[in-house]
Amino acid sequence: MGKLKRRKNQKARVNPLSRTPGSGPALQDPKKDETTRQTKIIPLLNKLKSSPPNEKSMALGAITVLCEDERMRKMLLKEKLVVTIFESCLTDNNDEIVVESFGLIRNIGIEEGLDVLKHFWRLDLWKHITDGLNKIQTSYKHVITNGPGKDKSKVQLLYDFTENILSLVMVLAGGSNDLYDSIFHQIDPILSLVFDLISNQRNEKSSLRITTKLFNSLLEFIYEFSTESDEFIAKLNQESFELGPIIEHVESHPNQYNELTLTYVEGLKFNYGGSNGYQLGESILNNIYQILSNINLQDLASHIKLANSIPTKDKTMDDITKEGNATLHSKTQLSTLEVSLDLITSILEFLSVNEETALEGEPIQLPPSLVDTLLNKTYPILTELFKFELANQYMLMLTNKILVSLNNLVWLILSTENLPVEWFEKSNEIWTMILQTSFEALDLQKISLNILWGIAKCLGPEVPKNEAMITSLVTKGQELKSAEIKDEAIDVYQSLVGLLGTLAVVVDNTALTAQISQFLFESIDTFKTFANPLATEIVIESFNQIYDIFGDKDFAYDTEIFVQLNYLSKLRQLEPEMKALYKKIDKNKYGQLKLRAEEVWINLGRFIQYKESERL
Repeated sequence: MGKLKRRKNQKARVNPLSRTPGSGPALQDPKKDETTRQTKIIPLLNKLKSSPPNEKSMALGAITVLCEDERMRKMLLKEKLVVTIFESCLTDNNDEIVVESFGLIRNIGIEEGLDVLKHFWRLDLWKHITDGLNKIQTSYKHVITNGPGKDKSKVQLLYDFTENILSLVMVLAGGSNDLYDSIFHQIDPILSLVFDLISNQRNEKSSLRITTKLFNSLLEFIYEFSTESDEFIAKLNQESFELGPIIEHVESHPNQYNELTLTYVEGLKFNYGGSNGYQLGESILNNIYQILSNINLQDLASHIKLANSIPTKDKTMDDITKEGNATLHSKTQLSTLEVSLDLITSILEFLSVNEETALEGEPIQLPPSLVDTLLNKTYPILTELFKFELANQYMLMLTNKILVSLNNLVWLILSTENLPVEWFEKSNEIWTMILQTSFEALDLQKISLNILWGIAKCLGPEVPKNEAMITSLVTKGQELKSAEIKDEAIDVYQSLVGLLGTLAVVVDNTALTAQISQFLFESIDTFKTFANPLATEIVIESFNQIYDIFGDKDFAYDTEIFVQLNYLSKLRQLEPEMKALYKKIDKNKYGQLKLRAEEVWINLGRFIQYKESERL
């Protein structure tokens, strides 16, 4: 119920190294904006339209830097930056300008999202990508046949061009299902390029050795598409694009590559699966642990601080060289952490719904060795990263991913047949860490509540009793309910209902249990009228929690609350309303939701009968 899958289509990865002092949204100042427009924006755009190659390239570089700042990027876009790039840069005869232009287009797509990506597509970006691919393929054939030559800068430019094209395609495909489908049906030439380059890298006799950075980009392309789509995996299988030799090559040359390469290989192993899900998951989690054990978080923090410490305008060439080296290394490690967290999240989700589980709803029987890996390798990874984020003002910007992984770990352990003894101490530690945080973002609030909910179900009566926290959660729910509640807030509210309902049974405080039960009935009254599937989920969860709270007349609080507050009468009044709610759900659109709502309505009738006969 509380498990969260890895979020799909998240190609726009957050980059802590892109931040500069004072960057980000700023208060609008029309006078200042107009001055900036006249003195900086317009002259730069004019240089893109008709300038000598050197000036054009310098203007493009300056615009790329400016686009890292949201205010400047918005101003540039308002002045038709995108159209200018398409008309004056992507078709330029200078290869360096074309390569830089693709990189800028990619960066804008990452920052601005779907609307701008659609605009790119309408401007026929795919034709430019296809033309670029043809140039790239021709260049590689020449280099492989004749050798890279003495001018290393030309080969590096070719590598940069390849990376920019591949990453742009991934950003586009991540924009929407429609964009993904359009790209998927035209992806064969890109796949051929990717696998040809990997095949050449595996050929010991080849005169061309691509950089680890480009090799990682090739692996990332396969990993990301195979993560998003089973169709992509089937396509590779049908067209004999073999992954086995790639994995074997990397694992037999570990010193030739870096931690990110190894992580992508683990991701490919997972995406392409195997017959023994538990064994595969355990193997990958163990390997991820080994990979991440080699990352020194304190060193990484120092590199990030170095990259962000000097304002761009004050940097010397020596600063830029030092920053470049530190940034490349740090980006690799940050990407390794990010991909690893995504992979851990996916594996934990996979293990919780693995087909090896006997029946739906039955406890999962994890092998002892896998449980040991989860508790003594995966758990320490996640908690160490979370503690680091807390101690360093969320410097890595990975808090969401860490919490999602922790959440899936909590709910996976909860679903096992026997809770490991060691889990009680570890779950208490997570509980304490979560309570030390205070997130404004609703998505982080939801995940945190989900984690606490899962732990409360694990620990039962042993859960830490914090009356002030419970009261504040009820207050939080009432505030959300009284506001103009939106879908994201409804999501948070559902997690609140689950956590509070679970705590109501074990809090050992009749007044608090009464307060929570009243909150649940109020939640039903509020959300039963919403024509919204998320609101219906809240109604369903509220009823289920009520069934659990008052499932036995021998509970110490049952008489004082259920009987004296006349809850039976309230349930009788709600029974026809729940029936009407379930009947209104469109089974074609929300089939599973309708089934759950029907189950709650049937159980409501049975629960009423049970409570009526309980004290006879």
